Amino acid sequence: MIDNDSSTYPTPDNPTSDPLGRTQVQIWLEIALAIVICLMAFTGNTLVVIAIHYDQRLNTITNMLIENLAFTDIFMATFHMPFWIVSLRYGRWVFGHVLCQLVGLTQLTFGISSLFTMTGIAFNRYFNIVKRNLYLKYFSTKKTTYMLIAFSWLGPIVATTPQLYGWGKIAYHPLFAVCTCVWDLPDVSFIVTLCIVTIFLAAAMITWCYYTIYKTVKASAQRMKGHAAKSNVKSNAAIKSSDKTENKVLKTSFVVVCVYMTCWTPLSVMGFIEVFGSSSPRWAHLFAYYFVFGSSLTNPFIYGILNPQFQQTFKKMLRIRVNDVQPVSSRANGKGTKSTPLNSGVPQVEDMPSTTIQSVPVFRTPNQVKPTSSHNAHDNKSPLINSLLEVEDQSSTPANPLVIKRGQAWK
Repeated sequence: MIDNDSSTYPTPDNPTSDPLGRTQVQIWLEIALAIVICLMAFTGNTLVVIAIHYDQRLNTITNMLIENLAFTDIFMATFHMPFWIVSLRYGRWVFGHVLCQLVGLTQLTFGISSLFTMTGIAFNRYFNIVKRNLYLKYFSTKKTTYMLIAFSWLGPIVATTPQLYGWGKIAYHPLFAVCTCVWDLPDVSFIVTLCIVTIFLAAAMITWCYYTIYKTVKASAQRMKGHAAKSNVKSNAAIKSSDKTENKVLKTSFVVVCVYMTCWTPLSVMGFIEVFGSSSPRWAHLFAYYFVFGSSLTNPFIYGILNPQFQQTFKKMLRIRVNDVQPVSSRANGKGTKSTPLNSGVPQVEDMPSTTIQSVPVFRTPNQVKPTSSHNAHDNKSPLINSLLEVEDQSSTPANPLVIKRGQAWK
């Protein structure tokens, strides 16, 4: 670790000096990039939270976890990144020892909470697709989700607070430009435990969940193709539908896992290099933290903004024209094209796509007659594909029937 006690700190008499030997151009480029990450992370995650409460169709169990993920990133952008930006400017910590301990602790807490929440989302999707019966039993109410959210906060607090009592240490790291846990301690047990329990275990669980989801969907799609070929009924349409669903699952799973690994692997590598007594150039440390904070920037895009259902809500919020939608009853009976406002309280959209595995809840009023569509509810689809495309009732009135157009669960 670099010694902070240097006479080359920027001062009013010598504003151009820098303890890290950077030029003014380097300093302001680093600050500019950090500010962009901070503002985009705050704005993107705030939009996700507002959208969930703006449109009641987004008040689903899966989106409770996505909202919690957004809050962890909002807190990171609000309560930690500004200190990081100031430290980049001066090349040192200027806020005192006590605040360094507090900021270092909250940074670890927010970061680990974000990882645990992403793991909870992966488990939610795993049970929704692979263990549907268990999902309906334990996730059909909000109790299990509240427990996951509570664990996503209590777990990080338990994992990080030992540093305040002597197991591990928080200090300013000049190369990272943040107050964080000290990696190069004689006793590395805390660092090893923290990395295994938080970063590596979470990465393994997320990867396993999405890989299992993809294998399950692929196997079910193959069975559906075989059934369609034998029955010779709409085989081409069935094959195209199964291929499209399989590709959506693969793409989403691949993006989630790759972004996770890209954001968190560099920090882990830099840390373990220090644990084993080696060193790395400052630029490697700098970009490792850019990637970590970039996770707060990418999360709202992966889990929210790229979701077409969120996109429609964003357009409505920003007063951008949204295509009119037809009531379910009108479409089913072939009558009229009267549209329903997006946030009218009675969403009636058949083909509302979603990037999440969980299908989109579409509620109807109690006096609405169930549409008599010419489409068979099952056609040639296997039970697993049907479970992908089923809609679960997550509203306060679980008795309401639900309708959704098949084949749209991963759009």
